[in-house]
Formats: sequence, C-alpha cells, structure tokens
Amino acid sequence: MVVYSATKRNSGNQIEYRISGLEEYDYPENEWDCVISNLALHYIEDIVEIFQKVYRTLKPGGIFLFNIEHPVFTAGVGQDWIYTDDGKPQYWAIDNYFITGERNTHFLGCDVVKQHHTLTQIIMGLLNNGFELKVVEEAEPPKEMMDIPGMEDELRRPMMLLVKAIAKK
Repeated sequence: MVVYSATKRNSGNQIEYRISGLEEYDYPENEWDCVISNLALHYIEDIVEIFQKVYRTLKPGGIFLFNIEHPVFTAGVGQDWIYTDDGKPQYWAIDNYFITGERNTHFLGCDVVKQHHTLTQIIMGLLNNGFELKVVEEAEPPKEMMDIPGMEDELRRPMMLLVKAIAKK
C-alpha cells in the first residue's frame, strides 16, 4: 500500500521502489547517498550486520538516518506503564536491559516480536563499522503537544532514538 501510493505520487524514472526485508536486500556497494530507516531496526536480530551492510551501500560521506525504539522502551516490562490502583501511570519498569534479543509485546491489537538492543550496542555498532555520529537524539514531545491526554507521561521515559551517521570512507 505504501509503495503503491509512493509510485503514484513520485513516478519519475529516477526512483526505483523495492519491497524487501532488510536482511535480504542486496546492498550494492557505494550506491546510495542516503539510507533512511523508519522504525524498522528494533525488529532486526543482528543490528550490527545491518550497520555493516548500510555502510557498504553508502557512498563516501553518505548519510544514514534512522529512528528506532529507544532501548529503555524495548526493555520495558510488557512495554507498558505500571499503573496505580486508580489507573494512572506510576512508573515504566525496565528489566533484563543487558540481555539483548527477542521481546514479545502487544501493539495495536496484535502480538509483536521485537528485538531489544542496548544503547551501547547501537552506538558502538555504528562507530565500529565506519560511521561518524552527527546526531543522537532521544525524541521528546514538543510543548505544543502537552495538552494531549497522556502526553505529559511521555516525558518520563524516552520512547524513540533518532540517529544521523555519516559513512567515513
């Protein structure tokens, strides 16, 4: 559906759309100026292997932009708040932070399997594979959103990690 919509809006012959899992994509060498990953890497078991492949496919100085669920979020017990008796979020429980790997959760009415990676695994995985970090940001909601119910609680723990890295070649 997303690819279909994109082809209708951007039908130039300089754009090629592919549907592929991150692990199966062929990653042609020195091909791309920019690689963008939107909320996909926390589903990948071997994130360092993907960093290596992205580095290979980027041209020298190429940009790797991605957002990923923050390790504090993926290490959350059940990925939900612990609530008080009156139903208010009390705290975000974290467990097994340094035990990486599979986490089972429930998201948008579906059972979902995610992969937990530590912050060290993410950052050092980039640095040890030829990337220079330009931006590492723990996303927080802007002040303009604070009147939305439940949004103030989003200031209590990071949910997303945003990264901009450059391929040093």
